[in-house]
Amino acid sequence: MNLLAATSYIPGHPDENQVPGVSRLPTPMPQIIYAFALPDWRDNEVTPFQGFAPGLIDLVPLMDFIPPLPADVFEFTMEPADMLARRRAGEGAWYWTPVNLSTLLAKRSPKPMQPFVVVFSGDAETAKAVSKWRKGLRIRPLHVSAQKVGGALHPADLTVDRLNQHCRYALRQACKAEKRLDGTDIDAALGEWKTIERRPCSLTYHSHNVTRPNELTLVASGELPADTEEGHLNASPHPHYVQGITDSAAAVMDLWPQTKDRQAHLLDPPRPDLFLIAPAMAPSAAKAIERALPDRKAVHALRALQRQRDYTMQIEADEDDLDKIGPILSLRGAETKILTTAVGLRTASTVAATIRLPPAVARTGGVVGQLARFLRKHENPPAIKSARVFRAVQDALAATVPDEHLELIKRSEAGIKIIADAPLEWLPIDGLPLGIRYDVSRINATPGNLFLQHIRAPMTQYIPPDAFRDCLVLSMFDENDRIAYHLRVGVSGAGDGSSRKMRTQYASPESVDEFVEAVNQFRGPMLIVDSHGSHDEGDGPGGLIIGGKSVDVWSLSDRIRMPPIVLLSACDTHPFDRSHATIANGFLACGAVSVIATALPIRARQAARFAMRVLNRAIHFADIVNDMGRSVPWTNVVGGVLRMELATDIIRGFSEAGFYDQDAVNELMLETNKDLNPLRSDWFERLSERIIEATAIDEGEWQKRSADMIASSDAIRYLHVGNPESLLIADSRVLQDSQE
Repeated sequence: MNLLAATSYIPGHPDENQVPGVSRLPTPMPQIIYAFALPDWRDNEVTPFQGFAPGLIDLVPLMDFIPPLPADVFEFTMEPADMLARRRAGEGAWYWTPVNLSTLLAKRSPKPMQPFVVVFSGDAETAKAVSKWRKGLRIRPLHVSAQKVGGALHPADLTVDRLNQHCRYALRQACKAEKRLDGTDIDAALGEWKTIERRPCSLTYHSHNVTRPNELTLVASGELPADTEEGHLNASPHPHYVQGITDSAAAVMDLWPQTKDRQAHLLDPPRPDLFLIAPAMAPSAAKAIERALPDRKAVHALRALQRQRDYTMQIEADEDDLDKIGPILSLRGAETKILTTAVGLRTASTVAATIRLPPAVARTGGVVGQLARFLRKHENPPAIKSARVFRAVQDALAATVPDEHLELIKRSEAGIKIIADAPLEWLPIDGLPLGIRYDVSRINATPGNLFLQHIRAPMTQYIPPDAFRDCLVLSMFDENDRIAYHLRVGVSGAGDGSSRKMRTQYASPESVDEFVEAVNQFRGPMLIVDSHGSHDEGDGPGGLIIGGKSVDVWSLSDRIRMPPIVLLSACDTHPFDRSHATIANGFLACGAVSVIATALPIRARQAARFAMRVLNRAIHFADIVNDMGRSVPWTNVVGGVLRMELATDIIRGFSEAGFYDQDAVNELMLETNKDLNPLRSDWFERLSERIIEATAIDEGEWQKRSADMIASSDAIRYLHVGNPESLLIADSRVLQDSQE
């Protein structure tokens, strides 16, 4: 691809176009690329709190023009409900991307196979450069800018009809440039675009960062906000913000029923339907900024930002002080607007609701640090002490989330996406951590540019179950390390019990070059890294131990080709109490789509069992589900293993305490497995009933003991980072059933 990074191909992609013996003329890609031209910038010029490219601030208002427009040339030929159903499956996402001006001019011109490009520019110099560049192109992009330069369309004039005219022009130019192109279907689609009848708004549009993602999603679904409205959030009481967020999220959820029971969802099931956002600042940013501020009032404003807990913030200041504190508050507000707009474009692509959580969520670092230090100090700590420290973290998180938002969280049907640096996976939901109750993945809010790279809707990759028999295990343990062989033994037990064997590759790199070479030669879907991890306090990056040395994985991004899935069987690969430069984020920066990481130290035996179960579920469970005509999201593979890990620890925990024998363990494991595969939402409650019956304890004793076991389980120490929901385990059986 051109403007977008190419998606790595996995053998076995269920593509209906792959018909043996049939040759088809190439067809231009139907996607419309929306590119935002950024003035060139250096790494040290990013915004101070979150780390965004500085030119993004001026481009954010232009991003509002995308949701009413189509993502591709076929979308507006569909009925509105069908369009929403397609988006829920992740197949109607807008392809938008910020791109440096020099890169745009040198490498990102429209091509015959990718002719539909819209370029937005903000400042005058960039607009002039884009205008000059497009004049010399055979296939010209549509240039949208408020600057008065040749060939630029004013944003107010960017209508659906004008975009349709441009796409027709671009298709004609593409077919002239490449005579072999077959543009028949696309030309027909462009002639069948329907007028979208926009319905009146269903609620007050606050145009505020706390409700912005939901409002963009509603606009994309066909709502037309009123020109003038009362009741806007503006330095309002905290409960008003809670209500505004609740109402806007509920309005998005009300769209879901019209998208259900679609045959196409057998192949492409709905993507995560709820996003939890907690804006964050880089840990070291405030100190660095404070040192550079010359005025006491500005320092006071900065510290107020750091302490903010509610949606509003009160600062006592005279009128003369506004010039001193205004720039700091405006800059932070601009960063937050970049984040919420980017999230809104993602949620609009999948009709997902968004809950913007209060800033207090990011103030839980103290108790999180206590938990991390405690578990790093004790390899097998007393369950009671672990539970007490973990409960302090959960209580701190629960205290920050309004009850109305907890109820909204429970309405999720297709999984949850976290956009935050805080450990929201540990938020208690009816006795279970959020990350166990639901299939959950996360993208950190910092650093900003890595966040932008991964918040854009990813392309779907289909991986057949059998492909997971080819996995690569890289172990960097010294052979004398007592835990060196646990994972290899565990992985050797993976499979489905059939005669088809695993084709696992093992290597023990002793240098960075050997590590890179082993990964680059591998062509399977999953890399398992078995090593020690380290991440010291301060601003430094986390390090993966290779050859006895700590290696910054980020530094490998220009020399390594990463498979889509990485399982990090190492400690502290994404700790919440360290800098954003984690080992897991490093693997994302190197091209991984899904990174199974660790927030805390893990234990070797449990880690080996976890890796074995991940492979078993990907191979065996996914094969069974594929045979039933359904694909399996990778998030469900990992989420299912985490639930089974926790259930195992609880069931065995009661046995080790002398409550029942091994026969009872086997029976409880069997019944729980039935509840988990396929998943029953009440599996934990049913496990509770069975254990209470088997042990004759009361409800209070169950809650106390199960809380201890949850806190002690390694299941809570894993995180799923990146965009795993875009990875679907499916083969041709699913494609066939989804089209019948």
